[in-house]
Amino acid sequence: MNNGAADNRWVYESPVNSDVEAKLRLFLVELKNADKILGIQVCAYKDGKVIIDTAAGVLGKDDPRPVQPNSLFPVFSVTKAVTAGMIHWLADKGKLKLDEKVANIWPEFGTNGKDDIKVNHILNHTAGLPNALAGISENDHTLFCDFDECLKRIAKVAPETEPGCVQLYHYLSYGWLCGGIIEHASGKKFQDILKEAIMRPLNVEGKLYIGIPPGVESRVATLTVEDHIYRSSMYSAPLPSSFTFNMVSTLIPLSNTLSVRRAILPASNGHFSARAVARYYATLVDGGVVPPRYPSSPMSDEVDTKIFNSQKGKIHDMLLGGGDYKDLTVSNGLYGLGFLRFNTTNGSVIGFGHPGLGGSTGYCDINNRFAIAVTINKLSLGALTGEIIRFICSELELPIPEFYDL
Repeated sequence: MNNGAADNRWVYESPVNSDVEAKLRLFLVELKNADKILGIQVCAYKDGKVIIDTAAGVLGKDDPRPVQPNSLFPVFSVTKAVTAGMIHWLADKGKLKLDEKVANIWPEFGTNGKDDIKVNHILNHTAGLPNALAGISENDHTLFCDFDECLKRIAKVAPETEPGCVQLYHYLSYGWLCGGIIEHASGKKFQDILKEAIMRPLNVEGKLYIGIPPGVESRVATLTVEDHIYRSSMYSAPLPSSFTFNMVSTLIPLSNTLSVRRAILPASNGHFSARAVARYYATLVDGGVVPPRYPSSPMSDEVDTKIFNSQKGKIHDMLLGGGDYKDLTVSNGLYGLGFLRFNTTNGSVIGFGHPGLGGSTGYCDINNRFAIAVTINKLSLGALTGEIIRFICSELELPIPEFYDL
């Protein structure tokens, strides 16, 4: 479909928020014609205002319904940043300390040599548990989806390395470790804290789930994958031995099943819209203050105006592991406290975010008050996302993160 009318139908009809969005929509059509896109959402904020809010394509290879702004995309590790935000929210409320031993919060956890693991070790991937429960995604799908049982089992495992020594990506274990901390520190269920800390303050109820509820299945995109993703990984972080091609080839189709979509997997099964992710990062870039404008969803007087009470600079240091928090993470490491540090090619830190396996992403540029989210359902090694990020940053004359400056 190369004629203009067909291309216009491929992009969901919605107001154009800026010149860069008009150009982006034409660029997305070019990428679609090159067979790089199946379904996609892109949303971005600049200086507190929405400048991009575009949806295009179809929900799946065998689902020709159009992607809409409220469609939900499985985003894999983009989920980790929202889970980390819940822990920071609890710290902001005085329910835990980032340098506190996990066993003080979660007594059952302090077994088999884990008594010295602290909250910050889990957030910065130095807890020494990168392979914990790794095999269950391949061997026991029922257990994989049983959040409470996974918390019990991960509390009993032994670490592979001393805490704080080795930064090795905790790709699945991160979620259960954070989930256990969240529930034990708050005394509430994970889903209740997700609503209280993130969904309600940001006014993204219905647009952001970790484990979908009944009734939203019709809005969920179906993932498809390019074969070569099984032979490599888009992550620049050191990966644990259990992150194998077989695991990836199992995890991706498993993520399309209803049982996994409904499960609580705080590391990997977020079902988000790009609008929700962009709003989340726009809030963090402004120090926890909710941006005043959200596409098609005006702020209500009952909605909080902040998710954190701390000052802007302090929040950025807290998430990046800088300033007063620099001793809580690895010097010059890839991760701050729950977020990937986004640098320019010369090494200077511009912000933070978190990509997901296959290409969905979200991040913010602190100095330029820029936040962006991309959700996709045709998974690749991140090349498509990089093309889109580079296009938008170039149009706005913003620095391109080294992660996408390929």
